[in-house]
Amino acid sequence: MLGSGAVIFVTVGSLFPFDRLIQAADQVAAAHPELEFFAQVGESEVKPAHMPHARLLSRGDFKALTSRAKVIVAHAGMGSIITAMELGIPIIIVPRRFDLGEHNTDHQAATARSLADRDGLLVCEDEARLGEMIQEALRRGGSGQLMSRTAPKPFTDRIASWIRADA
Repeated sequence: MLGSGAVIFVTVGSLFPFDRLIQAADQVAAAHPELEFFAQVGESEVKPAHMPHARLLSRGDFKALTSRAKVIVAHAGMGSIITAMELGIPIIIVPRRFDLGEHNTDHQAATARSLADRDGLLVCEDEARLGEMIQEALRRGGSGQLMSRTAPKPFTDRIASWIRADA
């Protein structure tokens, strides 16, 4: 697939195209040939000219790329965010926008706003700033606040007590 060094891993998920992000990342890759990029482009119509890419990745390839990533650039999907934060890899999230037809609601913007204060997570609202944000993420390094794939125990205990009360 690609070399064994660190990579800037761009992922857009598998459900909707995200041409704006792929195009912006490809421009950054062209401007920074010293960085190794790889993109999972999903249903995007844009085919990157300056970075290797695949439409979809197997679970194993996805895991291999995330383990080698210096930075992950992704839509504001919780799977990508949790994966990056579980591994302590800086992530730049670019929310899909309803007004541009990139999603059926603006929930990704809400997700981005709700997570914007976490270490290791940058929100890119303007794709023209993506290159600058990648450089910032590389300077900052990994997250000091890891996120778990499961809810905190006090939260699950509260839910369990509500369920028991209803039973």
